[in-house]
Amino acid sequence: MDVAFTHVCLWTLLAFVLTWTVFYVNNRRKKVAKLADAATEVRRDGDADVIIVGAGVGGSALAYALAKDGRRVHVIERDMREPVRMMGEFMQPGGRLLLSKLGLQDCLEGIDEQISTGLAVYKDGQKTLMSFPEDNDFPYEPTARTFYNGRFVQRLRQKASSLPKYVIHPSFYYHVKYIT
Repeated sequence: MDVAFTHVCLWTLLAFVLTWTVFYVNNRRKKVAKLADAATEVRRDGDADVIIVGAGVGGSALAYALAKDGRRVHVIERDMREPVRMMGEFMQPGGRLLLSKLGLQDCLEGIDEQISTGLAVYKDGQKTLMSFPEDNDFPYEPTARTFYNGRFVQRLRQKASSLPKYVIHPSFYYHVKYIT
């Protein structure tokens, strides 16, 4: 009977150790997973997924597209005022199509834009008029727009800043060190 009792005690002790080990390992994995999830949430709340330097036409459009896609975007811009240089833009129908695919077509409205249905080409004193071709791929009439660059940039910035994952930083907060 002493041998049977010893075997029962040893098997009970072995079952206890195995049960405790499985329980401990499972709890440890759950804690590690919770810590990893918490670290991911902290990163998403505070850090940027993408940093864009410059909130001009390209930077603002890129920031809008990425923020709309769910990425946290930080934009660094030296001056958020409307650019005051005398510069116009001529956006062809293909450019308008790409703006509409990005969801930025409305940025061309209300900025004193002028509609253009074609081009006039002058060479050697002769003038040739060319209209834009009709294309069924366009969700609107294929016409171009002329407008002031600064007004268009401001509309793009406003549209991008309307998204919740977009943060703008004036560049005077940053000291850029050039390494040569």
